Amino acid sequence: TIKLLLLIGLAAVFMLSSCSRVANAVVDGAVGGLSRAASERAANAVYKRMAPKEKLPPPATPGWNQFMAVQAQVVFGYAFAPGGLWISRQEYQPGEFTKFKMSDNGEESEVIIEKAFLKKLENGNEWWRASWQDGEEVWIYEALLSPTESSLLRLRAKDADGNEGEVPVTQQNIYMEPTELTEESIEGAKVGEETISTPAGSFETDHIRYVSGGGTLDWWLTPQVPGGVAKYQMIDENDETAWMVTLVDKGNDATTILESY
Repeated sequence: TIKLLLLIGLAAVFMLSSCSRVANAVVDGAVGGLSRAASERAANAVYKRMAPKEKLPPPATPGWNQFMAVQAQVVFGYAFAPGGLWISRQEYQPGEFTKFKMSDNGEESEVIIEKAFLKKLENGNEWWRASWQDGEEVWIYEALLSPTESSLLRLRAKDADGNEGEVPVTQQNIYMEPTELTEESIEGAKVGEETISTPAGSFETDHIRYVSGGGTLDWWLTPQVPGGVAKYQMIDENDETAWMVTLVDKGNDATTILESY
């Protein structure tokens, strides 16, 4: 299901730890970003044990803090680094947001993933929001990030039951910067130019393709969208769509909804 697929983001976050200032990675045997999605099936069972909503700990407890930190790893993994990467030629500006629909060809359920650049502070630190919605369940995170240190400084959260609070930030692997590719690598992986239609509009895009885990990881890039991405998908070794993520909304009026600043 889509819920289980969300653990790929968690795996990607953990596996990126080898290039991070944060030590003590939880997942061993990290491999290149493009092959991380191949761990999807093995990760599904772990996520099913880890994060079903019915096991949500009581609010304002250490268990709630830990649970929300684990969920944040999943949400940030997909919002900032699906498959360990975020391929883009277009930066987000303060106030800009995107929302993507993630669907699994074998399932009717779908997840809405939001990424929003909320505010840039005078000292250069940045407030961002990442959230995902699966039916009536909505998980919201607002994080203060340090671009210079590639680290997360503060984290506020709201769970699917509406409980809200500050999550203690230590040296956990909650957020890792995505792997950056060179412009030459992106241009070399271009397979064509395409006009694609999404619920957020039609866009002229560059179609980028990389080999991944026996299949392919495809991206459709456009400067007309904050962050520069209109669509991305994983095709597995059987030439079937493992998952597809499509832009459904974008804008430039994002602000805090958790009173983070």
